[in-house]
Amino acid sequence: MPSAVVLITAAASAVGFAINVLVMAILLWRGRRKHHLLFALLLLVAACWDFGIFLVMIRNNYPNEIILYQSLLSLPIDLFPAFVYHFTTTYLNQPRTKSTIALYVYCALGPIGFITGFSQPVSGVYNYSWGNIGRNVLDNLTIVWWTLYNLSILVSCWLLLQARKRESSPVTRRHSAYILVSLIMFGLAEVKVLVAFGIDAAFMLPLGILLVGSFGAVIGMAIIKDRLFDITVFVKKGIVYSVLAVLIIFIFDFSQHFIAEFLGGIVGEQSAYIQYALVAVVVVVFMPLKSRLERKIGGIFITKKIEF
Repeated sequence: MPSAVVLITAAASAVGFAINVLVMAILLWRGRRKHHLLFALLLLVAACWDFGIFLVMIRNNYPNEIILYQSLLSLPIDLFPAFVYHFTTTYLNQPRTKSTIALYVYCALGPIGFITGFSQPVSGVYNYSWGNIGRNVLDNLTIVWWTLYNLSILVSCWLLLQARKRESSPVTRRHSAYILVSLIMFGLAEVKVLVAFGIDAAFMLPLGILLVGSFGAVIGMAIIKDRLFDITVFVKKGIVYSVLAVLIIFIFDFSQHFIAEFLGGIVGEQSAYIQYALVAVVVVVFMPLKSRLERKIGGIFITKKIEF
């Protein structure tokens, strides 16, 4: 029987994949500008990340397949720093041709090295108590790439912040805020790769995958609510409410499970009754919070008229 970490990560990655693919399809369907395509590429990277982790989780007992999936997963992700920097400068109409080309050239070295056999991003498998994950190679090339990955996000956020300060239109400022939040979420999602470098922090894996799914969810909601990228999509309010309700249930159940597991680990296995009591305490604490949040969101859809 797969562990809770494997099951939750598989479910979160499947949901995240669906969200990112759906938002990417909307951008490609309705978008007509260059930055639409570039952001669709970012969503494609997120979707590939989700799909790769989903395969790793559902085939967790097959080490050779894990190595294959994580190696293939690295190909689109290698280009993420170039994609995010290119999107930001294009969206802000601040083209930086030389630095963009240089970034693309360097980021392409990873896929080229893998295809030609000069580099191997995954060298084996870590066997943790909760499941298996591919072992990433930590060499100079990887260190430089992760530095560029984080720098591309930081520079993009800084450019968006500077442009937002100069912008007088409240709509444009709000759009910049949505993009900022989405990029920050993608940056924070890096926590999930800790397990691939030998750090046994099981909860970081599903947490990171949830953040990748949130990346597309934020952009999707921004398109629906505020016509982000000048795209208009009409949906029924009931669909949005259902999605929010599912996310609330999933996040709260995920949180209370791991808090209960953490407290149970502190107590140890000496008394099953103590662990059951801890689980009950966590549920009692979390249920009122979940009910209150559900009522608040329900009230928004019942008492207020929301225009999409």
